[in-house]
Amino acid sequence: MLERYKSPYSYYLDLLGEWPTGLALASQWFISFNLDPLKRNKFFSNFTPKLNELENQSSWNLSSDGSLYLTSNRLHHSETSLTGCVFAKQVVLPKETISASHDGLSYGGYQAPTTASARSQPDNLSITMLETNASFLDLVIRPWIISVGYYGLMAREKNSPKRVKLDNVDIVMLAKAGQYNKMQIRKVYRFFNVAPISIEGETYSYAEDGMKYSNVSFCYDNYSISDSNTRFMLNLK
Repeated sequence: MLERYKSPYSYYLDLLGEWPTGLALASQWFISFNLDPLKRNKFFSNFTPKLNELENQSSWNLSSDGSLYLTSNRLHHSETSLTGCVFAKQVVLPKETISASHDGLSYGGYQAPTTASARSQPDNLSITMLETNASFLDLVIRPWIISVGYYGLMAREKNSPKRVKLDNVDIVMLAKAGQYNKMQIRKVYRFFNVAPISIEGETYSYAEDGMKYSNVSFCYDNYSISDSNTRFMLNLK
């Protein structure tokens, strides 16, 4: 296979330029939250009266205008330039682990064959989110988590004001597709029935000066993976 190449260097450079063997970059991704079901129920615009009722008149005073702006579509996607997510700094995707052991008869030099016993419990989806002046963490995420605590994670009608789950959240991985070509979607992790369940406490200090962010954990029912544009890109070669 190397005969038509003058050197192995040009061979591997060509491989790196091909879509299926191009190296994936950890910084090329964005997150898309499907907030439409909760928006229809005015979930984000009613946080202040809802929390004051649930928390026994604890004087929450959250800007409904701020919550609506921070959950508006214009901050979560663009049809012309998919370059990142406004609020996400890092995401940790769940791992898969199967417990395996050599169970069975054991005598002499005999070794029992490996058997699988269980699939590990799924990890939560962990997203490190940046803080903004109109606090996305405190105007959206924190009251959302408290609502999950009060209303629970049970299945509810789509129009129920106690519905706290998103239909899906997509983690979209991008790849460069060559000079003069826009970036392509190489694969998508889709998580179903998603809700936030924890947020880190905030720490402020005079000792450091930098961006403020917190880790937020989301639970989900299941997930799927699609390779999106790979078939299309292979057909172009």
